[in-house]
Amino acid sequence: MTRVREVDEDLWALALQAAEFVPLQQSPAYGTALARRGREPRRLLVEDDGGRIACGVQASTRRFAGLRLFTAALRGPVAFAGGRDAIAPGPLAASIRALRRPWPHALVVAPEIADGAESTEALRGCGLRRVMTPASSVEVALAGDAASLRARLSGKWRNRLAKAERSGLRVDIARGGASLSWLAGAHARAMKARGFRGLPADFVMDLAAASARRDVFLCVAEMKRQTVAAALFLRHGPTATYVAAAAEPDGRTVHAGTLLAWRGLLALQEAGATRADLGQVDTERSAGLARFKLGMGGEVFVPCGTWTPSPL
Repeated sequence: MTRVREVDEDLWALALQAAEFVPLQQSPAYGTALARRGREPRRLLVEDDGGRIACGVQASTRRFAGLRLFTAALRGPVAFAGGRDAIAPGPLAASIRALRRPWPHALVVAPEIADGAESTEALRGCGLRRVMTPASSVEVALAGDAASLRARLSGKWRNRLAKAERSGLRVDIARGGASLSWLAGAHARAMKARGFRGLPADFVMDLAAASARRDVFLCVAEMKRQTVAAALFLRHGPTATYVAAAAEPDGRTVHAGTLLAWRGLLALQEAGATRADLGQVDTERSAGLARFKLGMGGEVFVPCGTWTPSPL
């Protein structure tokens, strides 16, 4: 028989260390950043018959005029036992029931488990229906040393990296401060100018502020003592996420973004992270960005999509 227990932020962070992969949206920092916006984060762990943590979920509730509108578990529940290629129907169902019991209003879940016949059957067995198709993401395994990591880069990516390394750019890794403010401003301007959607700049700032200092990897490139590019990785559990990046024209000319992404991977590898999530990939609408991410030696992960309870 499964057991569901609610835990605080500290216990949730500790439990995530045992997970194979932790998405940013399930990290303690993400929950804290949402709480600053009036959401109600709640964290549940589900143990299987043997007492092992089988899965867990962080969900948050949005209110309007004091009324609960809906609860969302973004990229959750997260599978612990067996990893994302396997799913235990019992613990998964227990987590869904636990979410629905105190929150009988609208519920949205996007389990961090691989898409396939097994996961689809299990989720339908929980009384859920899929309302959104999966959005693929790209991940880089950080196993091995720097040489093996570089060997997995595509030829074109390595060529751009070599050019950036010869450019004379100065690269530092900061933990916040003025460099983070620069990135947030440049990120906001880029979204407006190029018409793409990303995390709001103020939310990026809140995520960094909610993270432990040691988990913030802000890679900054300078040319002639002027910042020309920055890229932010946040570590959470064994995983890290490429959160935001921006570059001025001078930085783009010498492929500063390529160099910063590489330096970020090296720093994360040295710090003990096992995998870096580069975010969603769309080969049709953002082909250039998709090539950039895949060129880093990334692998595509296809989750099972977004689900909500079926109508009675």
